[in-house]
Amino acid sequence: MPRANLYDLRLATMRRLFFKLDRIRHHALRRSYGWTGIEIGCHTINMAQVCKIDNRWLLTAVWSIEHTTPYPLESIPIASPSDEAFGWLASEEICEYGLAPTLELLENLNSLFHGRDCAATLTDGMIAYRELELPSSDSAETKSMVRSEIALETECELEELSTDCWELPSNRPRAETPSFGAVSLKKSTALLLASDLLNAGFECQTLDAVPCAMARATAMVVEDRDVSTLAVDLGYYQATVTLVVAGKPLMSRGLRSFGLIQLLEQIARTFEISMSDAKTLLFQSPSTRNGNPTEKDEFSNPLQQKLNGFFQSLSNEIDKTIHYANRTYRSITPYQLLLMGAGVRISNIDRAIEARIGLPTHTWAIDLSENLFGNQHVATFAIAAGLSMLAWEAM
Repeated sequence: MPRANLYDLRLATMRRLFFKLDRIRHHALRRSYGWTGIEIGCHTINMAQVCKIDNRWLLTAVWSIEHTTPYPLESIPIASPSDEAFGWLASEEICEYGLAPTLELLENLNSLFHGRDCAATLTDGMIAYRELELPSSDSAETKSMVRSEIALETECELEELSTDCWELPSNRPRAETPSFGAVSLKKSTALLLASDLLNAGFECQTLDAVPCAMARATAMVVEDRDVSTLAVDLGYYQATVTLVVAGKPLMSRGLRSFGLIQLLEQIARTFEISMSDAKTLLFQSPSTRNGNPTEKDEFSNPLQQKLNGFFQSLSNEIDKTIHYANRTYRSITPYQLLLMGAGVRISNIDRAIEARIGLPTHTWAIDLSENLFGNQHVATFAIAAGLSMLAWEAM
């Protein structure tokens, strides 16, 4: 074969090889991105997307937006125009009016997040999670029993419910029947949410419960599957405490008296300021509030007194949860606490809770891509990141 023709053949072969490698690289890169995780809360929508590179999780994009429709907090006897900026939706409003006004603002995020697929969750217990003890049976019969049990508890018709369930680890020493974790949601709510997300440019693949998303977020930072972790999501509506074992929720409690809304109400009353100003004050660092405060100043400060009371009451509830887990699951007791949610923005909250509980307490965090900055309070996006991780379970 002439030399020139051999050269042309090699060149053509190399081009085909590079073309195949490029397609493989593009396919692998596309699959390395998770779905866009969307956490829809009563005050804020948090969005996040993660990437998996060599078994390492990387947070590649985040976005947060407050609801555009304000909810008047009638329990606060303070009228201020700035309160209009504190958008707060009750759960029934999300169902009745949808999220279209807020989600319309998400339509231009295509350049920030890869792809249209998303996974979403609703806070406030709208996607309910519960543990049930049921007689052992086959999978189809178990799912039917779960639906019937939830329908009785919620007074919903069977045809109105979407449910899923899975068997929990059998670590109860005296348990005679297996335990199941179950999630449920009204079909009308699911269809409304999927429609609103589609109008915003996202195709909803999965609706997940908050404890399940918390468990997945925990698995991203706790590599040892034998280490049980008590994950604590500090949201505006409530605090959610979930015992996570091997990346799955084993038990969960919703603490409605410990949402940031209640703390902001107390601060607003104490200082006679608006809710928006109370939020600004709550999330400021102590040095910004008081210059360089001494320890005595911190304990005498009215805001610090409110925070100390909040930390102590929350720690008491966490401690009750730990004791319950120790009694119920003797071979699985919490080794550490993992904090996530909007409440992590409160200065030194991890140290305050660790000092009261006595367990190692950490704030959720994974590596960030180059376009993100470390001062973005990454732990507020933990649940959204856990939702993004669902893409790999679907593969």
